[in-house]
Amino acid sequence: MTTYSGSCHCGRIRVALETDLVPESFTPRSCLCGFCRMHSSAAVSDPDGKITFSAANRDDVSFYRHGLGLTDFIVCKTCGVYMGALMPYDDGTAVANVMVKTLDDGDRFTQSSASVIRTEEDEAGKRTRRRAQWSPASFEERSA
Repeated sequence: MTTYSGSCHCGRIRVALETDLVPESFTPRSCLCGFCRMHSSAAVSDPDGKITFSAANRDDVSFYRHGLGLTDFIVCKTCGVYMGALMPYDDGTAVANVMVKTLDDGDRFTQSSASVIRTEEDEAGKRTRRRAQWSPASFEERSA
């Protein structure tokens, strides 16, 4: 697996996407909800890969929830960068996506974004789709 790393603008939050896929093969998704439109989202994930978010201080991170309140939208409290979305499950696992623009090699994700509308999805639909399409994921506190 190859790891594509990145961070928010100030570096307080880091992210790593582990995948066997090449960046050029991803089609980023641009969600059309109000939050994602305001952040010009372009999300990627790999259900066979892994995403790890990390921060030295959890207090630097805003875990914003909206809509059905199922998902933590990870935003840096200092620089305001939207890093990605992390959805926990009751069994202790989680899945996530990551914003292409936060990855150091983000310019290698060359396919145009596909617009997606998910506002009509219920909780069961979101959980099922995300489990199938998003990456297994975690959020970790790291040493400073």
